[in-house]
Formats: sequence, C-alpha cells, structure tokens
Amino acid sequence: MLPDRDDRPLGLRERKRATARARVEQIAVDLCLEHGYGSVTVAQICAAAGIAQSTFFTYFGSKDAAILGRPPLPSPEAVEAFVEADGPLLGDLLTLLTVGARDAVGDLALFRRRFELVDSDARLRTREARRTEVAAWQADVVARRLRRRGDLTAAEIAEQAQMAAALALSILRHTFWSVQTAPGTEWNDRLRRSHALARALLQGSPQTAPRGGAASGVSRAGAGGGARPRRR
Repeated sequence: MLPDRDDRPLGLRERKRATARARVEQIAVDLCLEHGYGSVTVAQICAAAGIAQSTFFTYFGSKDAAILGRPPLPSPEAVEAFVEADGPLLGDLLTLLTVGARDAVGDLALFRRRFELVDSDARLRTREARRTEVAAWQADVVARRLRRRGDLTAAEIAEQAQMAAALALSILRHTFWSVQTAPGTEWNDRLRRSHALARALLQGSPQTAPRGGAASGVSRAGAGGGARPRRR
C-alpha cells in the first residue's frame, strides 16, 4: 500500500512552513559537511537556524530526517495509471518512481551536498541504503499490474514484482549518482542514459549503450508524464 502523500495545493501557511523546513535542511547538511555528521547536534542546528528545538521536531522526527530529506513518493493517481498501463513494465515503473524522485532533486545544489555528506559517512550510507531498498508498496503496485494478466501464479507474480522493483531502484540509484557527478546534466537525460545502459548490460553488450536519446519505455515527460493508461 502506498504511504500517504498529500498533493493538495499549499496555502500561504503551508508554503511558509515548507520554505522554513527547506532552510533547516540546508543548514543541517552544511553544518555536517563542515564539522562532521557525528559532531553536529540538533541543538546546534537549531541555534544556526534560529529556531527552538520544539519547532525542529515539528518539522523532523530526527537529525537524520533533516539531513536525508523525505523519501520520494508518487501520487495515488500516478500509481493507478501505472497499474492500468500496458507499456514496457520496467520503463513505466521508472516513470512512476521518478514522479517522486525528481522532487528529491528539486534543489540540485542541496541534493549534491547531501550526496557528498552521505558518501563521506558510513553511518549515513547505511541509513540511506535502507531507504533505497525495495519498499512493500513498490513491489505491491507491480504485483497488481502483473495480476491483471491472469496467466501467472501467485509465486511468479511475487518473484517478478520484486525483481522489477529492484531493477528500477538500481537504475534510479545510478541516475542519482550520475546527476551528482555530472553538473548541468538534465535529470530526464540521465534517467534515459541509465536505463539504456542497464538494458545494454543485461543484453551482454555494454559497449553499444547509447550516450543520448531516449531509452525504450521511459517517458520523455519523465516525472510529469506518468504511465500510459490502457485503452479499454
């Protein structure tokens, strides 16, 4: 089941709250880059941001939450479009997961500082790795789509759903890395490149992976496109 995500338009109060939250995240990441993750406390973050600790914990459940940011989630509408689509499964799943992933890279400078921080600390690498494991909802939406075929056993659906989700998340992780290491690169281009490279490697011919253009099955609209609904 997809975790709750509120897609209602933000009012003035919510926009101010989101801006304040983003500022605290930036300060937390910068402090940890300067002094080291283990040396920075919530009290220091609050002092630098000029807020009370009670305010901090209104925004975040922990120091890690401020440093790593919210896990990206697609909207329920995007999930339903994926389940009903009949395009290439892996390409459609990448498009679905990218709906949320692009939000996580909205502030590219902050994203790159986060990446640098996580890469420098083994504890943060472990915590981030746990967040990028296949979540129950990801395998579940793939299983829902596979179930529509009507020709697979429950065991086959479970196995293929887990594999599809794991492959898609691996491609997204490569895309995150590639965006971080190639300044000025557009997200959709890197996603298509990562998908094409994975396809070439799986086919045993990595030297033929294209360096540009669209990978089959990944929407050029990227995060905003969603999967194509099935014609009835």
